Formats: sequence, C-alpha cells, structure tokens
Amino acid sequence: MRSQNGPSGRHEGGFSLVEVVFGAVIMALMVGAIGTLFLDNLRVVTLGKARAIGLGLASEKMEALRDLPYDSLSTQNGAIYPPGNIPDTETVVRDNYTFTVKTEIVYVDDPYDGVENGPVSTGPAAGKPQDLYPYDYKKTQITVKLKSSGAVVSTLTTDVAGKAAETSSNTGILSIKVINASGAAIPNANVSIVNTNPNPDVNINTTTDNNGFVIIPKLPPDSSNRYQVIASLGGYSTDGTIPDPAGSQTAVELNPNVLAQQITSLTLAIDLLSTLYVNVVDTSGAAKTSFNVTTTGAKVIKQNTTVYKYTGTTATDGSGNITLSGMEWDSYSFAVPAGWYIVSASPYAPTALNPNTSKTVNLVVTNDSTWPTIKSISPVSGQTGSTAVSIAVTGTNIPSSTSLKLKLAGQSDINATGCTGGGTVLTCSLNLTGAVTGAWDVELTKSGNTATQVGGFNVVP
Repeated sequence: MRSQNGPSGRHEGGFSLVEVVFGAVIMALMVGAIGTLFLDNLRVVTLGKARAIGLGLASEKMEALRDLPYDSLSTQNGAIYPPGNIPDTETVVRDNYTFTVKTEIVYVDDPYDGVENGPVSTGPAAGKPQDLYPYDYKKTQITVKLKSSGAVVSTLTTDVAGKAAETSSNTGILSIKVINASGAAIPNANVSIVNTNPNPDVNINTTTDNNGFVIIPKLPPDSSNRYQVIASLGGYSTDGTIPDPAGSQTAVELNPNVLAQQITSLTLAIDLLSTLYVNVVDTSGAAKTSFNVTTTGAKVIKQNTTVYKYTGTTATDGSGNITLSGMEWDSYSFAVPAGWYIVSASPYAPTALNPNTSKTVNLVVTNDSTWPTIKSISPVSGQTGSTAVSIAVTGTNIPSSTSLKLKLAGQSDINATGCTGGGTVLTCSLNLTGAVTGAWDVELTKSGNTATQVGGFNVVP
C-alpha cells in the first residue's frame, strides 16, 4: 500500500531542534536537582556521623577528667593556677575525621554564698556579704569541632566540687573586669595573665564571663608588680598593664601586685576599632602629596617622660590623603614637618574618634610663617538674633588688625566688629540678627592671607 505521505507531502517521524533543546534543559534540571539532593543528604549523613563520633570523643575526655584528683583539674594555659597537664586544645583523628578538642576548666563563684563582686540586690546572694573565696567549684567543658569546617559537633559540661574548696591559704586573688568605652561589660573578651617569677610560671589565657569578669584565685603572692594582664578581642583595641619602668619614668597602668589572702581588682577598657582619614591641602587648595603628618593620641602609657599609646608618621598619597585603619577610640592631634604650619584643622584638632566609626580630618598647611592660623574658637555657637556675641579665636599671627567674618553659601557675610588681640588670641563681637541657623565658616584675613575654619561656628535657634 502506498503511503499517504508521498513525494509531494513527505513527513518522517522525529524531534525538532526546539524539542531536543527543551528536553535537554529539563533533563539537566532534573540531574542538577537530584545531584543537589544527593550532596545535601551526603552532608547530613557525614555531619551526623561526625556528631556521633564527636559525642563519643567528648564523653571519653570527660570520663578521663572525672578520674583525676580535684587539684589536678587545670589545663596547661587556662584560668586556674597552678597549671596542670591537660592540653587546652588537641587535634584528634577518628574514623578518618579530624577533630579539634578544646578543654576549658574554670572556677565558679556560686551566688548562693555571696559573690566576690560584692553584695547583689537580687538572686540567692541578696543581702549576703562579699565572698572572699570565689572558687566554690570548677566547671569543666569539652567542645569538639570538625577541624575542616569549624562546626561544633559536641559539647559536654559538668561541675566538679572539691571536698574543701573554700579554705584560706597563702595565696591571693586577681579580679579583672573588661569594659568598653561607655563602661559596659564585655563578655568573652580574651584575658592573658603572665608572671614568670613563680614556679611554675603563671601563664593563663582565659575569657571574661557574661558580666565581663575574670577571677583567678590561688595565685602566688608577688609585690614587685610582675603580674602582666592584657585584655583583647578580635576587631577591638587592646588594653593592659606594663612593668614599672626604670628610672624616674612611671607607668599609667602598672602591673598589679597579688597579696596573700587579698583580692586585687583591675579594670581594663577595650572597644571596637575605627578608621581615621586625613586630607592635606595647601592654602591654594592644592593637594599635598608625599607629605608627612604625625598623628598622636591623647592616651598615655608612661609619664615622666611621656610615652603615648599611639603616635605615628605617615606620608600622604597622590591625592593628599592618609588612611589610618585599626585606630583605637581616642582624641588625636596632628603635626607637620619643620618649616610647615597647620593653618586650620576641620573639625578642630585634637579631634575625638569614637569606637566603630570613621572620621575625616581636613588639614590646611603653609610654609609661610606669617600666615594667620586657627587652633580653636570659643564659643563655637551663638543664638540667632543675638546682637553682640563675643568670640575668641586662638591661633598665631592674628593681631587686632586681623579681620574676622562668618560665611555661609547663599547668605550675606557677617563681619565681626571691635576686634582686639595680641597675635595669639583675637577677640571680636558678632551681630547675629537675622542670621540663619547652621554651620558657618570662620575666616581670618591678615595682610591678604586668609585662614578658614570650615563649619567653625554654629548659629543655633
């Protein structure tokens, strides 16, 4: 029989290109979904097996600790002195899994019989006196992590009590509190306590509790300021004590002493780091490139002679900029090379840098020793409508012949009157009648040379 599709109407079975592509896409999606599901299931199975092994490993470690005498329950660099033989961190391989096992042993100051920090208003210790023996028992925690990912697969914690924990001895207690710039407690801050004089050495690395405290009892007495304490935390500044310097120089935060049957209290302050940007131009507005600027904080670590916690000299880049990252909260001042002078710093210098912020300081410099300069202005604000606001500008090269005015874009200048001065302080009167509120620039002009303090005076309602 002749086919209905003859030479004039040929039609053969098969798939078009669109159908083939569409089918391939569907197949790829199905394969991808199945592959993803398979990998997810594999990860779940792998992690589940790791957790089972990790739990067994943690239980094994905990049982080994329970078999030790109470006085031997201390790690090599943990929060208990004298140190023991228990490693703080171990790497263990089990069934082709590599684990990191961390052992933490700390003393616990139970509030039932009072706490070392003093009487509290609520809880079991309400109305009870200060507990002079803040080591009621020990808390032991085993944390097991997968080394490859850092995932925690097991954590076991137990309390262990001695037969007579609170007994007086010829040892002392070091109580450390770590706070931020606002005075709030910082939990989980790293605290290092080192003293190489006792035998064995004191080399303790621990973390603060939820109230920002670290309390280390049973420390060997030392009255020669040899206990060095340092507080730190990732992304934060560092604070600590230093030994007594030689000669007449003194330490601001001196290493504490630990005395027998006494509590030595110490407070350290750290906070999030910040970034300080410095932009330098000359009096024509041109960027100063490869120009050294010395930045110095106000915090002091040694006195007589003074040693600042931060001081550093940095050169500007091709745009006249300097970036100082990882800066501690502080008040910073600036200095330029000999033969150069800072005409103005906006905002005023020293400038305060708060924690966890960034701030830009604009410096105008000159090598003309006769140019007027501005260091500070008092007051920095005045009420609109006031007819006679006295303003005093401190700087250099500003005799009474220097003119002073306030400038704001779109507004008429406010010219000061009745100026008097002797070269370092210029005092004038401002009429703020009709002045709009906002930050006005302050301009000083002497012999055709002008110093400008950008936003240096605020007109307020």
